[in-house]
Amino acid sequence: MLNEPLKPMLLHPLLPSQIAKNFKSSLKWDGFRIIIHYDHGKVRAFTRHGTEVTSRFPELNTINLPVKTAILDGECIAFDLTQTEDQPPKLWWDDAMTRFHTKKESAVKQIAKTLRAHFPVWDILYLDGKPTLNKSFMQRRELLKAVVVDTEALSITPLYDDGEALFLRAKELGQEGIIQYNPDARVHLNSRSWNMVKIKAYQFIICQVSSVRIKGGFGWGLSVDGRYVGMLEFPPSTEVLRAFNQVSKELIKHENKGWLYIEPLISCKIKFQCFTKEGKLRSPKFEEYCTSISV
Repeated sequence: MLNEPLKPMLLHPLLPSQIAKNFKSSLKWDGFRIIIHYDHGKVRAFTRHGTEVTSRFPELNTINLPVKTAILDGECIAFDLTQTEDQPPKLWWDDAMTRFHTKKESAVKQIAKTLRAHFPVWDILYLDGKPTLNKSFMQRRELLKAVVVDTEALSITPLYDDGEALFLRAKELGQEGIIQYNPDARVHLNSRSWNMVKIKAYQFIICQVSSVRIKGGFGWGLSVDGRYVGMLEFPPSTEVLRAFNQVSKELIKHENKGWLYIEPLISCKIKFQCFTKEGKLRSPKFEEYCTSISV
């Protein structure tokens, strides 16, 4: 188990109306899942798919635990150190992905100066030669608190009792949502368990369709007040597309490099996870037309 890739327990998605009152809750970090292996001072890290990413994060070398061996379950996030003091601190998924995709040693050293990786952990799966999988979540949390002291590289994700209040706070802050944990549950590796669930704080926006991809699969270019905000890549229903095609062919302005550019007169309600650092919509999905179109 130690120093071997393992597939962690995955989260079931739930709706805000399904927030459990008897579960513990935490904010959902906007990064990627990471499993940290600690072996007599040596640290290795793997993604949930088993990819070793140790060499991409020199910050891991600063981790020093008061135990011989451990496996910690958590997330990798990134802090932009170039933000000015008058800017509110903000975690961007883009920054975590930039760190993840930076692999060359020289590039890693350079980018770590401006995008500092941090590893908030919420669980411990192995301690001093023994798996902790059969212990309850709260028992594992007590072990975790005895092992991890918050540092610049590593911290324990805080827990809260009121999931509904935390979810509302996450929405106010523009964060991704919350995670809930069954306090009495054990760990089920390589499975999607109802004992750990995620509730995403989706956002909604009214966009205009300003372009249509005609090569390389479905794609609608979206804009808001003339500003491009991203591409819709998840196609809506056949009925929605049929209605769009009937109207959009009268709005074509010109064609260029596999795209049709149209007058931005068709508005629609879009659901998305959050804004990217560049102001684009992350994972936009069509909800409904706001312009009168027969479907």
